[in-house]
Amino acid sequence: MPIKGITLFAILICSLPICFISPFYGILLWQVIAYLNPQSSLFYWSAALDFPWALAVAIPTLAGLVLLTRNWVRRLATREILILVILWAWFTITTLISTHTGLFEHHAAITWYKWGFVSKILLMSLVMVAVVNSFQRLRIMVIVMSSCFAYFVLKGFPFILITGGRFRIYGPEHSMIADNNDFGLALNMTLPLFLLLAKTEPKRWVRWFWGITFALGIPVVLFTYSRGALVGLVVVLVLMLLQLKQRVILAPILALVVVLTIAYAPASWKHRMDPTSPDVMDASAQERLNSWSFSRNLAADYPIAGGGFDTFTSPLFARYAPHGNDIHGPHSVYFQVLAEHGYVGLIIYVALICTCSFGLFQVARQAKRLEQFTILEYARMLQLSFVGFLASGVFLGRAYFDYFFSIVACVVILRSALQQITDEESNEIEDAEDATAGETLLSPQEA
Repeated sequence: MPIKGITLFAILICSLPICFISPFYGILLWQVIAYLNPQSSLFYWSAALDFPWALAVAIPTLAGLVLLTRNWVRRLATREILILVILWAWFTITTLISTHTGLFEHHAAITWYKWGFVSKILLMSLVMVAVVNSFQRLRIMVIVMSSCFAYFVLKGFPFILITGGRFRIYGPEHSMIADNNDFGLALNMTLPLFLLLAKTEPKRWVRWFWGITFALGIPVVLFTYSRGALVGLVVVLVLMLLQLKQRVILAPILALVVVLTIAYAPASWKHRMDPTSPDVMDASAQERLNSWSFSRNLAADYPIAGGGFDTFTSPLFARYAPHGNDIHGPHSVYFQVLAEHGYVGLIIYVALICTCSFGLFQVARQAKRLEQFTILEYARMLQLSFVGFLASGVFLGRAYFDYFFSIVACVVILRSALQQITDEESNEIEDAEDATAGETLLSPQEA
């Protein structure tokens, strides 16, 4: 193993007891492993590469939360967390039902594996909410998440220049963003966070860094060659321009970046992204329509619980898809949940999205009224991050994206942070009023 791999191995091993003592450190390290995935590029020793580092970090972090942290249960008492737990429970129910249904038994093993995988993601989302108990901690967590993707942007942009954009940009191997579609989706969700830090960080050079990273992130999204990511990017940028007061400055910058990117793009990229290209777009459209029809047809027979996790299999496509030999993934977050967990699961999933969106709307309105402008910016940019997921998710089957559930956790933490700030200000006002009243009572005696 090279020296970098040995160093990383030593850091990870030494970090495990720190995760127990400081669960917040454990949350940050878990995010680095989940998104940056440094072990896949630095470890060449198979035992270290195959070791479940995310789980190894999660266990002491969870233990430290339960044994050393106070009042963490109370922070989970929110409507968003309630719906998240209901969704998790429904995933468990659909897994039990599908694995005991004859038609779906052939993928029972992968269904249970996927249930365990998703359960770990949902559990760590709850741990985030329980551990991150202040706005300052939320700010640090957002910086860490954004820094992971900033690394990929600053690494990917020179690669685009050197290769002339002839190759797709991928995320790190063995991670949730390894695929170019997943990577483009994640960057669409992160661009608003780049802009958020460019607007709210106190140091000027730090704001410039995040602003440049935001601008460079746009061509990196484009050169993932993901059509779903392209749709999400367009939606995010348009809404960003409509929402921000700095649109007069931002609009020409975005226009310049997009124009230069498209002008620099090779013919292969233009051909893939051209909506008038029948050989590309027709094939893509047929794949999606076939998968979506499969989801609807399966849900028509099993409307309550669907077919369970990873139900997009050859035998089921032969039964429910218009073109049974054209087997693909769900090609949509919404059709994925519909096929795998039925209409009930889809309703709960959409309810989680709507509840988080409404919560951000409430935070933005209250923060504006209280003149908490940093909180206001966080609420607005998290809304755009949600939009990036929802828009790209129309064409990408990434319903259980760990990054999405991290944003859900950020929404809950932001609401709690605003309430904490409001309570502190109310206490300060009450103390000041009590002190003023005390001085008023004393003044006649002194006279």
